[in-house]
Amino acid sequence: MVISNFSITHKTTIVILIFGLIIIGAMAYATLPRESAPDITLPYIIVSSHYEGTSPSDMESLVTRPLERKVKTLSDVKKMTSTSMEGLSQIMLEFEPNVDSDTALQKVRDKVDQAKADLPSDMNEPHISEVSSSDWPIMYVVISGDVGLVELKKIAEDLEEDIEGVPGVLDVKTVGGLEREIRVEYDQDRLAAYGLIISQVIQTIRNNNQNMPGGSLDIGEARYVLKSPAEIESPAEIENLVVTVREGKPIYITDVAEIRDTFKDRSSFARLDGIESVSIRVTKRPGEHLLRIAEEIKAVVSEYQAQMPEQISITITSDSSEHVHTMVADLENNIVTGLLLVLIVIFASLGFRNAMLVASAIPFSMLLSFFIIQTLGITLNFVVLFSLILALGMLVDNAIVIVENIYRHHTSERKPLKHAAMEGTAEVAWPVIASTATTVAAFIPLVFWPGIMGEFMGYLPKTIIITLSASLFVALVITPTLSSIFIKRSKREQSLAEKGEKKEFGLIVGTYKRFLAFILEYRLLFLFLFFCLLVMMIYAYGKSGLGVEMFPDTEPARIVVKIEAPEGTNIYQTNNFALQAESIIQRYGNIEHLTTTVGNGGPNTAEISIDMIDRELRKAAGEEGTGDGKIYFRNSNDTMEALRKALSTAIIGADIKVDKQENGPPVGAPVNVEIHGDDYSVMANIADALRSTIKDLPGVVDLTDDYDSGLPEIKVAVDKERAALLSLDAYTIGYIIKGSVNGVEVGKYHEGENEYDIIARLPEEQRRDIQNILRLRISGPAGQAIPLSTVANITTTSGLSAIKHIDERRVVSVSSNVAKGFNAQHVLAQVQELAESMTLPEGYSFEYTGENEEMKTTRAFMIKAFVIALLLISMVLVTQFDSILSPFIIMTSVILSLIGVFLGLLITGTPFGLIMTGMGVISLAGVVVNNAIVLIDYINVLRKNHGKSCREAIMQAGCTRLRPVLLTAVTTVLGLLPMAIGVSLDVHNFSVVWGSDMSQWWGPMAVAVIFGLAVATILTLFVVPALYSLFFERKYDRKSLEERLDALDPSYETVV
Repeated sequence: MVISNFSITHKTTIVILIFGLIIIGAMAYATLPRESAPDITLPYIIVSSHYEGTSPSDMESLVTRPLERKVKTLSDVKKMTSTSMEGLSQIMLEFEPNVDSDTALQKVRDKVDQAKADLPSDMNEPHISEVSSSDWPIMYVVISGDVGLVELKKIAEDLEEDIEGVPGVLDVKTVGGLEREIRVEYDQDRLAAYGLIISQVIQTIRNNNQNMPGGSLDIGEARYVLKSPAEIESPAEIENLVVTVREGKPIYITDVAEIRDTFKDRSSFARLDGIESVSIRVTKRPGEHLLRIAEEIKAVVSEYQAQMPEQISITITSDSSEHVHTMVADLENNIVTGLLLVLIVIFASLGFRNAMLVASAIPFSMLLSFFIIQTLGITLNFVVLFSLILALGMLVDNAIVIVENIYRHHTSERKPLKHAAMEGTAEVAWPVIASTATTVAAFIPLVFWPGIMGEFMGYLPKTIIITLSASLFVALVITPTLSSIFIKRSKREQSLAEKGEKKEFGLIVGTYKRFLAFILEYRLLFLFLFFCLLVMMIYAYGKSGLGVEMFPDTEPARIVVKIEAPEGTNIYQTNNFALQAESIIQRYGNIEHLTTTVGNGGPNTAEISIDMIDRELRKAAGEEGTGDGKIYFRNSNDTMEALRKALSTAIIGADIKVDKQENGPPVGAPVNVEIHGDDYSVMANIADALRSTIKDLPGVVDLTDDYDSGLPEIKVAVDKERAALLSLDAYTIGYIIKGSVNGVEVGKYHEGENEYDIIARLPEEQRRDIQNILRLRISGPAGQAIPLSTVANITTTSGLSAIKHIDERRVVSVSSNVAKGFNAQHVLAQVQELAESMTLPEGYSFEYTGENEEMKTTRAFMIKAFVIALLLISMVLVTQFDSILSPFIIMTSVILSLIGVFLGLLITGTPFGLIMTGMGVISLAGVVVNNAIVLIDYINVLRKNHGKSCREAIMQAGCTRLRPVLLTAVTTVLGLLPMAIGVSLDVHNFSVVWGSDMSQWWGPMAVAVIFGLAVATILTLFVVPALYSLFFERKYDRKSLEERLDALDPSYETVV
């Protein structure tokens, strides 16, 4: 092998390369940005259009449909959904995954520009934005204390400015608290008594609250700037402003209005552990180092906390950096534990010196991988870290084969070390390259995984391809060089296997030799039994009821309670619902914090984030420290189920959803049925009927639909003809109504560095009476006061709160979660069966989307990826062996390795995860062939170069390659074992960790690979030789089994 020979003859160059690799690899690992999940670009673009005071049905016809007609013509749009609400239209476009986001954004802008001619001329400009995973908050900073909400709000606003200054912070938003407002509440009766109208009061305040520049004046040699300061210096000053003069007497604002130094109407509430507070929501920029940003924010918070009085507390909740710390620590612990197990096996099998040579492949490969990962702009997240664990055991495979072969050439064949290194490496180089290529080939299809799921999980194949390529480079360049320096023929350097050659390992080889000879004798029977076993395993799994799942059902570290009251519910009633929920949640133990936000998604919505204490600290009922009257569950899934039942029973009048915060990409509700049609009232009836039909199904929880009868509407109908005769128009009338009800900003009041709004509107008691609206007075062309009742009348109606479309068709969705212990696919199948039994009117239909839709897409891709992986592996094998039969033998062992996968799932009671188990099967396809390649290659060498018969070559190759085959399998299994069983060493605290969060997430994949590889190793050692014998042995030796065993060459009875 040219590259290996070059490295062996240029040792100094390679040593310098090693030191350089250590430096750049360590620097790359230290500076790699850390984050919880991959920072993915979501293929979504949102078009938001505001048109104040417009009903949902009018928004649909005037804004949504004209925009939909234009943007639907874009060729790359996969799905278009829209929602038309009061004064707001939102259209979400989902693009095909291969579309460049910048190009898509520009195309949408162009189409929206084309649609503007069909939109109302007085509406706001549509806003176009992308959706990014970076929009999710990385933490909340919560300020609470006994100083009042106004003071808390001020502290939050000051703190917000400093947090915004932290490099990498994208956006900061404050929720909760009270904001000061100067309010001018005018009385209609007093205005009428003085013959005044609202606009006169507004204009008076505006005219007397602004600084007017007076130019400049030269006096002598100096230039002076003239100013006419007229800003209001105190709220009381507003009272003394003169509106007009009647009969020589001034009429002051205080004569017709009351000035109140008060607060803005509440638009949000925030609480921490039930105590009212102010929250700051923080998001970061894509690709930035989450841990660094979090540390800098915490430093800012600590600095502020040190300056605050004792009664003020600043707490960080929902901190993603803590999750990342835990996740990285879990995965690092698994890596270290797996590494130690691998090293123990290598030391026991190869001896100290050879083991060190093999083990060095792990850090060198990892360091090179870190450098490449950083160069490609990939962040260190939990997908990348698990990929490194998956690759851990495979990193030493190539090194084991090469070091073993060099050592055999040097010791058994007595070759000089340099020649042994060159010839030993050259002998196995192409099989090693082929085995790595087959593993890489298995992962190549996963790189092209489409959609959000591909964006998210695609980091796994990329990382493994990088890592395995790095390990191949190390095996062919660094390992032979180090072997040529450090391998010695010394009795003291004998491995444990060598020392027990005639005993322990000799017995293993002898036993294996007899079993192999027996199987070759009855090869057809054994091959038939293995194929029957595969069919039995698949059948047994199908009958087990474990089913299929999208992602593993992990134990949540954070539970989220979402409350949605009917449209039209004001924020104070929604807050009451949230307070009820908090009082119930606080009855449960093992909770660290409750963070509540009300009004963030509208006045009828609230969200409570429940942070559970660390998993290892959770207690079960009856344990010490649980006698506080609270309800305790060690498993947070049980806490979630108990909360779900308690909240749905106790809170009437609002929809309650209790769910875990997921680690994976968004996939929708487990059960989601879309009802398509034209008439909303018909779809509402169908939704009600469907909910009644499925509500009692076992496993259905949080059942809801998105149909709402809507807000009660008060319509002010303007008589346009009469208004025109009085020189009035609808805009002027609407402006006066809006200003009187919602208030109109008439200026700013400055106090020190702070600025407060001055708002003019009707007092609360007059705003509550509809008839007061008709008494509003509008200025006519001659300045006369015209009552609104002269040109308008009022009617009360109700309309839809929101109108939803999918691809331009109206839709109502019925959705639910699935209770713990139930398989989502089984529940959905029952829902689908009941739904299909319903008779729908013509033109109406059901569609099953959400998680089910993503599962269909993922299932189709996984099957395609598995087939393509097998084809790519076959191409590599055909190239390696220049034969069809040898690759067929190896690929048969790949198919039979599914015996181990299904056996593992049955033993552990694990459902077949489309993502985790599916990727495990695909990765297994690449790993399984490696040992078979080396084994068959050596059989061919013995037959062609050493004149061995087929049977003799099979027996000798099997015995000679037994140890490397077992070693490579055991190292891969041990590398994944900590993740599969959830037990690892905590290298930071020198303790044992049981059941980490990451092991719950990645465990099913580890189980699939471990059991599949264990069975595949047996297949490599017995089924591959049996198949090879079946296809290649031309002359069957009729001697008895004992005679053939006695005639075997003793030189391969033991292995060096």
